[in-house]
Amino acid sequence: MKTPKSPRRRARSAMRGFTFALAAAGLVSACLQGCRPSDDEVRRLVREELSAGSQRETFTNAAVIGPYSPAVRVGRFLFVSGQIALDPATGQMKQETIEAETGQVLDNVMRVLRSAGYDSSHVVSATVYLRDMKNYAAINAVYAGRFRENNYPARVAVEVSALPKGANIEIAVIAYKDH
Repeated sequence: MKTPKSPRRRARSAMRGFTFALAAAGLVSACLQGCRPSDDEVRRLVREELSAGSQRETFTNAAVIGPYSPAVRVGRFLFVSGQIALDPATGQMKQETIEAETGQVLDNVMRVLRSAGYDSSHVVSATVYLRDMKNYAAINAVYAGRFRENNYPARVAVEVSALPKGANIEIAVIAYKDH
């Protein structure tokens, strides 16, 4: 039968483990030094983004169906809320085909981007919500035509059970502008 360790022995054992973990982390960090920017460069980038991000601007010139802003700019980033196929001229959903619906959704996204001084080339990330993943190929065909080839944003596509106003697709994007 083992005798239990005293609190002092447990503390020394834990300290040896912690010291080993610190040494291992230091070794990994030293090996990766050439793979990352310097600490000064990271500090400069963080300071720059935080100072730019301290000002927040909302864009409310698009039709909304709830208590949210169509877009919010923080620093150089523009966060565009999910857009569905509401035709701004009629206020009605455009749903003749999934291609027509996707086109209207992307028109709405582009309209919000333009209102803030951005365009599709500034989009760095998109989240696509689909009611039926079987529409993925048809949606891709329309989506691909709205972004320059080799400049597609990162993207997530998720099948969901329902979307507002019976929409079959909703797209939200994040854009970034250097200047």
